[in-house]
Amino acid sequence: MAPTGETAARSVGPVPATPATRRLARELGVDLRAVRATGAGGRVTDDDVRSAAGGAQPGTTAPVADGRAPERVAVAKPLAAVGVEPPPLPRFEQWGPVARQPLSHLRRTIAERMTLSATLIPHVTHFDRADITELDAIIRRNIEPARERGITLTLTSFLLKAAALSLREHPQFNASLDPGAGELIVKRYYHLGVAVAAERGLIVPVIRDVDGKPLVELQRELAALAQRVREGKATLDDLRGGTFTITNIGALGGTGAIPIINYPEVAILGVARGREEPVVHEGRIVPRMLLPISLTFDHRVADGADGARFAAAIVRRLERPEQLLLEW
Repeated sequence: MAPTGETAARSVGPVPATPATRRLARELGVDLRAVRATGAGGRVTDDDVRSAAGGAQPGTTAPVADGRAPERVAVAKPLAAVGVEPPPLPRFEQWGPVARQPLSHLRRTIAERMTLSATLIPHVTHFDRADITELDAIIRRNIEPARERGITLTLTSFLLKAAALSLREHPQFNASLDPGAGELIVKRYYHLGVAVAAERGLIVPVIRDVDGKPLVELQRELAALAQRVREGKATLDDLRGGTFTITNIGALGGTGAIPIINYPEVAILGVARGREEPVVHEGRIVPRMLLPISLTFDHRVADGADGARFAAAIVRRLERPEQLLLEW
């Protein structure tokens, strides 16, 4: 079949689209040349890209509540890719005043990815606690010496190291599932993502080759990445290529959480706030610092016993920080 005028025009030269739209297309894996453009002058819009990625019809219009002429609105269908259609919402205005707040580009992207993960992956979560009394003492003793070297020492760098080394022993959690091929893609590299809360939303920058880097270097990279994220300067390469994710909500409190897996990864480690609790230790009841962790993983690639063993490997390393400092 001969190409249409629009398609033929796109076969030569760049596709008309803004940088933000091009970035969205890369994030969603959409080829701009295959997208039907609805923007002025044949420009591809964000809605066109989302429609191509999720099967929604571009250019949906909706009436405005105050009776003005209909305006073009983005009607996201993040579940269309997995065949689930959300039911229509009731008219909340019948019970009282409401305000409609459009989701930001980033918030919509996060919503789509979380919906995809929660819908496609059968999540299961294993809970455990690590006695980090010795580790906490090491961090406290070295806060000032580290600060003199321009480093802010945190628990997260130890979590990164413990997780990466434990992934070596349990490689099925450092993988992605290819259900179409019936294969588990096991990665031989350990690029760990760390969830960072920024003003725009939750962003997960990636630290590469965590297993082979000393803790001081990991802490430096983590601080630099987190700063770039919060300043809105993180690049696309900073956010891609992760094999496993850690989300540490300890600074915000709470006793635990069940995070959603960062698709197409197969596991995520959640960490809550460590607290001193009375514990029987060496035959005596003493205060010890206990850290709650939760390992959420894809039940298609691992069983409960596998998850328990992997979580125990992380706990073991956190409870023996002197070995963690020396282990490579």
